Order: sequence, then structure tokens, then C-alpha cells
Amino acid sequence: MTNNIVKVLQRSQLSHSQADVKHFIYIHSKWLEDVTELELLLTTSNNSYRAILKHDEIKSAAEELEQPYDEFFVECKNALVTQMGLPGFDYELDEQQPCFKLYKCTGYETLYIDLPLRKVSNCYQMLDAAIESAQRAPAAQASWTGETSEQYNELRTQYDQYIKDTKLCEKKLLQKFVLLMNSKKERIEELERKLEQRNNVAANAGTHEEADKIEDDDDDDDDDDYCGETQVMSQGELMQERQKKAQNKK
Repeated sequence: MTNNIVKVLQRSQLSHSQADVKHFIYIHSKWLEDVTELELLLTTSNNSYRAILKHDEIKSAAEELEQPYDEFFVECKNALVTQMGLPGFDYELDEQQPCFKLYKCTGYETLYIDLPLRKVSNCYQMLDAAIESAQRAPAAQASWTGETSEQYNELRTQYDQYIKDTKLCEKKLLQKFVLLMNSKKERIEELERKLEQRNNVAANAGTHEEADKIEDDDDDDDDDDYCGETQVMSQGELMQERQKKAQNKK
């Protein structure tokens, strides 16, 4: 089994309004007897993916392209294990599908690999693999060039920075979530206050209506007394009334 971690350039097509910004794909590959396990990380989104590349699929692709299997297999492997990519090849990770595509672009474009991907949330396995590879570097220093050692050190530094950026992004998202929850809480409290005020106004309005009703009833009673039947006067009261009228005439 061979274990490799490399960085390749993500294929992109720029429009007139886009800046020429380079984006990369980190590829961690484990080459087993019959299959190759792939882990990929796209720097534009920091999303991680996994895939299984069966060697029978490479054989089928070689037959379709009418190429010898051994030569085609070696070419595909070199394209996936060469730091910064093999010259003449384009690498594309499509997150809409999602899938990984390897193109050979010498003379005309040929699709070598079209591999479906599975998104994963754990990105630390690739970091662990990079650290493990860097730790193995001193043991193989005698057979490595200085450039290879520097590449692994650079890769480890980049992954450390990636972990820091990921944690910072998680912290910012958590802060935004807390702000959102607080705003929702304040809105709920405001609505509860308005509801309580409306209930109090309704209760007070009901009390005033009852008082007005009692006052109206009292007025009705007074009106009834005012409009009641006239009492019949006695003979003595009638005489006194006539005397008062006679005195007033004098």
C-alpha cells in the first residue's frame, strides 16, 4: 500500500468580471491492491469528500480509450500523486454533482476519470495523514530530496492554518447564531408585553362599561319617578292651595 498527499490546481473558467484567483484541491490517496481510497479537500469551500476508485474502472476506461492498461494505470496514478499535478492534466471537483474529474489536455481534451464523491464532515483524517507523512520524512531523508521535504513541511503548515481557519469560522457562526437567538427572544418578549397590555386595556374597558350601565339604570329610575302618576290631593290641601292663590292675587 502506498500513501500520498498532494496539492493540485482546481480547474476553472474565468469570465471578464472574475479575478484570476488560484484554488487548489488536496488529494490524499491510499493505493491498495484492487482499489484506491481517495480523500479530497477543496480550498474554495473547505469541504471534504471521499471516493473509492476501483482499478477495474481504470481498466474499463483504458479499454474505451484503446490504451494499454498498465500504461494507462501508471499515468492515472502519477496524475494523482504528483505534487501540484502532472503537466498536461486538469483537475476538477464539482460540488454541484458532486464528482471529481481528471482530464488529459494534450492536443485535445480526454476524460480519464469521472468519479462520484461523498461529502464528509470530518476533515481531520487528511490532516493526520499529512502529519504522519511529515513524521516519516526524517526516516526517509536519505532517499528524499530537499525539495520534497520542504513540500511536506509546507503542506503541514497549510493544514495547520486550515484547522485554525475552520475553528474561527465555527466561532463566527456560533456568534451569529447567538445573536439570532437573542433577537428572537427579544421579539417574543415584546409580543408578550403587547399582548399583556392589550388584555389590560380590554379588562379596563369592561369595568368602565359596567359602571356606565349602573349609572344609566339610576337615571332611568329617576326618569320613572319624574314621569310617574300625579297623587290625588286631600280636601284640606286643596283649600290651602286656593288660599295661597288668593293671597298672591292681592
